[in-house]
Amino acid sequence: MKRAIIVDSGCAPTPEWISKYNLKFMGMKVYINGKEYTDGVDLTKEEFYELVKGAEDIYTAQPSLKEIMNIYEGLKEEGYDEIIDIHFSSKMSGLYNTAQMARNMLNFDVKIVDTKMVSIGASFVARRIVELLEDENRSFEEIENKIPQIIENTFMEFTVPTLKYLIKNGRIGKAAGMAGTLLKIVPVLSVEDGEIYPLTKVRGINKAINVMAENAFEFIKNRPHNIKIYKVHGFEKNKEQEDAVFNKFMEKFEKLNYNYELIEGQIWPTVACHSGPEVFGLAVYGEENPI
Repeated sequence: MKRAIIVDSGCAPTPEWISKYNLKFMGMKVYINGKEYTDGVDLTKEEFYELVKGAEDIYTAQPSLKEIMNIYEGLKEEGYDEIIDIHFSSKMSGLYNTAQMARNMLNFDVKIVDTKMVSIGASFVARRIVELLEDENRSFEEIENKIPQIIENTFMEFTVPTLKYLIKNGRIGKAAGMAGTLLKIVPVLSVEDGEIYPLTKVRGINKAINVMAENAFEFIKNRPHNIKIYKVHGFEKNKEQEDAVFNKFMEKFEKLNYNYELIEGQIWPTVACHSGPEVFGLAVYGEENPI
């Protein structure tokens, strides 16, 4: 069987990962001051973070129904027998539902996955699915039953200085109640059931860093198998904060002597348009028992 696996830009893929598994890529549309780009195609992260410094308006849109149908049809013409299309949360974008519409209008089957996560969290769900499919050559149907468990094994958190981007782009989720309380308050946010969810709010960035490090350690400490750690930042100035969270986390984590894979990078434009470009985050994945 010849299998094609697609991931979108909301799943925070890295070039190395795409290359290793020969993944196909689907980029969201990014609009900066009214000009359209396709994330990861004609807009790099470096270009985005330069352009956005003086931008008055940034937002995203999904690829059109026709574009998605063309992707599926193109892969079929290339001889792929099975297409697996993995997307970030359907509650954060209409991309998942549009992909379903595209599949239903064609006369061949496409398996479409909702990671119920976004960015570094969605990346972990996608990565584990791909590993199980490719490294162990399991069927999609077998792996599909394990996706809820994979999501359960994923923890992500991030913080932003303002919720205005999340509010403006309709991605505020269950953190809406925090919108009027952010004077000198730093929110620590996560994703739960596909929506933005407030973990806590603290006074000052240093407290946020300590809380984020502790949250990640508490999640991973009893999950010794298949561990992955993903640290990200928006603007370059946020890298220092990202590193501070990671280093504080590693002070405790390294004492466990667990094997792990580290992934790091800059947040994709698709996600930065939602969160705002001034952001940093940490995600951990681990299994109590191997899946």
